[in-house]
Amino acid sequence: VLVQTGRAMASALNVAQTYHSFADYALLSKAAEAGQERFSPFMVEMAQVQKLYHLSSSEAVGFLERFLAMNPDSSGCVQYQDFIRVLRLKHSHLSEHIFGFIDVDNDGIITFKEFLVGSIHVLKLPLFARACEVAFNESDEDKDHYISLFEFGGSTSAAIPDLTTSEIQALFELFDTDGDGRISKDDFITCLKRNPLLIAHFSHLFMHKDLDAETGLAEMV
Repeated sequence: VLVQTGRAMASALNVAQTYHSFADYALLSKAAEAGQERFSPFMVEMAQVQKLYHLSSSEAVGFLERFLAMNPDSSGCVQYQDFIRVLRLKHSHLSEHIFGFIDVDNDGIITFKEFLVGSIHVLKLPLFARACEVAFNESDEDKDHYISLFEFGGSTSAAIPDLTTSEIQALFELFDTDGDGRISKDDFITCLKRNPLLIAHFSHLFMHKDLDAETGLAEMV
């Protein structure tokens, strides 16, 4: 009914029908608040995105906040180096793979829509929650329900070799959302919900699991 109403209104006004929603206004407001001079790169016709992925306005704004931290240029695009900086990654084959997953036109830059759709595609996969659980449990080597800095270093270094102590610490602090010096399961899952692309960082922890888990991981990475 809403689609038919929108089509009728567009026809009556003799304008093209779009799929903007209140969520687009929320994104525009956040972009304006951040001092962006051009708003069109951040207007993604959220009605379609929300219908497909059941994404809330607050979730969309959260992803925009992450994207804006990546220092988009005047055209609203983000470079690879700024992308990995915000996600606390270093240059590696895995980091290139994560970036390439959302750089759908393979032009070496990403738009907000690419970042948003790529992120929520991973977030809304049926096996995402399971992947988070397995990644946490495998990283928690002593099974005390927390991931220490030492345990985190062992887990992340397997994914991206040659990480320095400061690089491990920076990524650890991203996951330690309450800042208490250790990563609880709530910290871990909260971080991955905010940054779902980082689940690929733990892909090596799934290789010995059952076929369903491996299939889900293949879809994610």
